Amino acid sequence: MLLFVGRLTAVKGIVNLVKAMHMVTIKHPEAKLVILGKGELEQTVSELITKLNVGEKVKTRFEFVSEEERILHYGACDIAVCPSLYEPFGIVSLEAMAMRKPVVVGASGISGFKDQVIPSGHERTGVHVDGGSKADIAWGINTLLENVQKATEMGKRGRLRVEKYFSWENPVQAEKRLLLE
Repeated sequence: MLLFVGRLTAVKGIVNLVKAMHMVTIKHPEAKLVILGKGELEQTVSELITKLNVGEKVKTRFEFVSEEERILHYGACDIAVCPSLYEPFGIVSLEAMAMRKPVVVGASGISGFKDQVIPSGHERTGVHVDGGSKADIAWGINTLLENVQKATEMGKRGRLRVEKYFSWENPVQAEKRLLLE
């Protein structure tokens, strides 16, 4: 299960994510996407799901959900997808990482996701993609779906990263550690 949580607006990359699902399901027919959120693109997203014939693979919930329910969705998903075109500081990726989930994030241009999500090396926590490209989003999702064990390990490292750098316990110390590394 893939999960998108956020405003349904162009800057969040939701249209390209829905378009990417066709490419994802060709390689991984078991993949399903759950979209949680509200916004001006609700009708566009619904029409696109119908047009691309991915209604069995993409489920929408066009409403705000409680924090408790959002946490349950994070817990149920395998991958969180946040393909934003612009994101100064994304809470959604941190929430997913705190729940030990690997993430696919839009990290082109100005994006706080670049600092949150490690895309390579032994500390890797997810995949950076161009949120403006449906093919790149599909590549990022498929990369994680192709090796569930590695994706699970990324999720575990994501939790550790959130605890180390993005905790409310001592944000000043965490910021210092982040700047020094």
